Amino acid sequence: MAMLAAPLLRGLQPCPVALPLLGSPPVGVQRQACSTHAALAVHARGAAVAAGLACACAQGLRHQRARGASARDKVPPTPPRPPPKPEFDPKRQVGVTAPFGFFDPLGLCPKDAETFFEYRTCEIKHGRVAMMASLGAVAQHYVRIPGFNYTTWGEKMPAGIGAVWSNPGTFGCVLLVVLAAALEQVFWREDAERGAGNYGDPLGLGQYNEDMRNRELNNGRMAMFSAAGIIVAELATGRDAVQQLGM
Repeated sequence: MAMLAAPLLRGLQPCPVALPLLGSPPVGVQRQACSTHAALAVHARGAAVAAGLACACAQGLRHQRARGASARDKVPPTPPRPPPKPEFDPKRQVGVTAPFGFFDPLGLCPKDAETFFEYRTCEIKHGRVAMMASLGAVAQHYVRIPGFNYTTWGEKMPAGIGAVWSNPGTFGCVLLVVLAAALEQVFWREDAERGAGNYGDPLGLGQYNEDMRNRELNNGRMAMFSAAGIIVAELATGRDAVQQLGM
C-alpha cells in the first residue's frame, strides 16, 4: 500500500490560487477544485501512514515470533522420570536368616518402610544394651568399680540387679542413663539414609556389611532373652548371674 500511495503523493502538488484571467474558470470552480485536490492529498497521506504502521506491526510480530522460537530452542529437554522405587518388603530386610527365616507368627511386623525403620532402630538399641548388660552381669561378680564396693550403710554392694536400688549404685545407674541419653541426642542420632543403628565406623574396622549386621541382630535378640532371664532368676532366687550357674 505504501508503494501504491507514493506516486499519488508525488503527483499531488499544492493548488495555486491565481487571479482570475480572461477565459479562466470562475473563482468558485477554482476553489472547489483546490478543496478536492487537498482532500485527495490528505487521504493519500493517511493511507501511507496506515500502510507504514501495518508494515511495522507485521515486522514486530515476525521478530517476536523469531525470539520466541529461539527461546524455545534453548530450553533443555525434560529429563526422563526415574523408575519407581520397588515396593517395601520386610521379608527382604537384614535380619531374616536361617533357620527361621521371616519369623512373625503374631503379625506384628509393620508393612511400611517408615514404621519398620522405627521398629528396627528400637530392636538394635535394645539388643546392644542387652549384650552389654549380659556381659556386665557376669563381669560385676568379679570386678567392682572403685567407690562402689560398699553401700552407704557399710554393707557389701550386691553384684546383680540389687545394686540398682542400693546407694551409691542408684546414683551410678541414673548417671549412666543420663550419659546414654546425651550421647543419643547429640552424637548418635538416627538417619534413615544411613540405616538403622549406623553411627559410622570410628575405629575403621570396615565390618558394616550384611553378614555382620545379621550377626549383630541375632546376638542382640539372644542377649535380650539372656538379660531378661538373668534379672528374673535373680529376683526369684537372690543369686547373681554367676551364682545362678552354681559357681
